[in-house]
Amino acid sequence: MAKNSQQDARLTEQRIHQAIIDIFMEQGWQAVTYGSLAKHTGLSRGGVQRIVPSKEAMLNAFQGQIFQFVTGKLDFTTSAALFKSWNESLDNPQFRHCIKYLITAVNADSGGKQKAKTGLDKLAEMAGRENMHSLLGIAVYRLLE
Repeated sequence: MAKNSQQDARLTEQRIHQAIIDIFMEQGWQAVTYGSLAKHTGLSRGGVQRIVPSKEAMLNAFQGQIFQFVTGKLDFTTSAALFKSWNESLDNPQFRHCIKYLITAVNADSGGKQKAKTGLDKLAEMAGRENMHSLLGIAVYRLLE
């Protein structure tokens, strides 16, 4: 019976982590709450909170998926292709949620800030630091629209 309980616990954790990703991609980081996770998974808020006791713990669900999603939308072959793909991708709500999270994580006092910095540093390595600065500027203006 212990094996089954451990397996059930892992499946529940995976279900919650997938719900975090689904809600984030559909509605943005601000929409990832215990209430929205409970509604999405059919679990109680307390049940969700036992698995992910904080927003910090919720970040672990991403496991690099934001970075993979963002880089998967971009064309790094030339600077012109990069800027074109960045601008086109900013029309995609999921891409916008990812970029908005990376930008607003500057205000976080937790590991989210470090994860965002790591992701942005990796993007800067791929795109070039000056290009990344320009792309972030473009994103800020586009997110204000």
